Amino acid sequence: MKKRNVIILVGVLLSAAILWWGLAQTQENGSEEAGAESENHLAENQEKMAVLYQAPRESIAASGQEGTRECIEFWNNLRGFDLTRQQSEFPDIKTITKSDRCSTVPAPLKNLHDHFNKTCGPNANSSQCLVALYHYRAALTDFLTRNLKIEQITDPKVLVDKVLANREINPELSIKAAEKLSELEPNLYDAKKAQVLGRLFMATKNSAGTNEDAWGALDEAIKSAKELGGSDPELLEAELMSELFRPNNLQRAEEKAKDASEDFPGEWRGPYFAAWALFKEGRGQEALDYLAEAQKREPGNSRIKEAIEGIKKGDASPFRGDISFSDLSRYF
Repeated sequence: MKKRNVIILVGVLLSAAILWWGLAQTQENGSEEAGAESENHLAENQEKMAVLYQAPRESIAASGQEGTRECIEFWNNLRGFDLTRQQSEFPDIKTITKSDRCSTVPAPLKNLHDHFNKTCGPNANSSQCLVALYHYRAALTDFLTRNLKIEQITDPKVLVDKVLANREINPELSIKAAEKLSELEPNLYDAKKAQVLGRLFMATKNSAGTNEDAWGALDEAIKSAKELGGSDPELLEAELMSELFRPNNLQRAEEKAKDASEDFPGEWRGPYFAAWALFKEGRGQEALDYLAEAQKREPGNSRIKEAIEGIKKGDASPFRGDISFSDLSRYF
């Protein structure tokens, strides 16, 4: 080969190597930027949700048919309580709102009313009382607006309450409230996430799980949520669980979980769901191997421990999901 041709060939190879390196760097930087953007979205979302949960609610007229005068006063105090103020210590919400004067409440509110009175008070555990307050106030908002159509509601705080109040008892209404909240607050990740939770429940609620429309709606909800919260591990869990419980989908569920295990090397959910899929396929020892990897990543996780012990004891259902999205104590 002539010297000139050799020089040209070396130049071409060098240019190709530089181009490949540049593309690799671009992809890596793009991935890092996408991850950072997702983290920023999640941080902004948490700050926004904290304000929505903590802010006082506008007074809603209640009639004597809905509660006694003392209860209506208590409800207005509870809904008007402002937690956005800087607190030097957790306030005695029970005394401030005069809950002891309200002794008879409508049946839909009784359990939450009793739980609030039991949980809150002098020297109450702040996070437990706060969660009790959020749930009671959400149920109260939902009760007092029960005759309003979701389309009529324009206050994001009312929609946040209705999403929370109906998440388990009426997921269809919770989804509608979350969708309306997304219309009002397009960048609010929790509204997208609530739709995923509701859609997951709707898709898996019947034993056959063959409702293709429900699974399609869930896929769309996950896709939309990932645009704002792609780095959220709870969203990853929802996605992996959706694959696991889809009919005739175990092979794909296994593959998706193994991919997640490689893509998120510090996250335990990938190997955990890979183990779950393998166990459902009757491959118990392989499931234990993946559970061992999950345990390396998060040694103190009770779900992993329970699954390992359950498989060794011969339990038929050693795995469990946990997609409640309900750590409300962080919003204080």
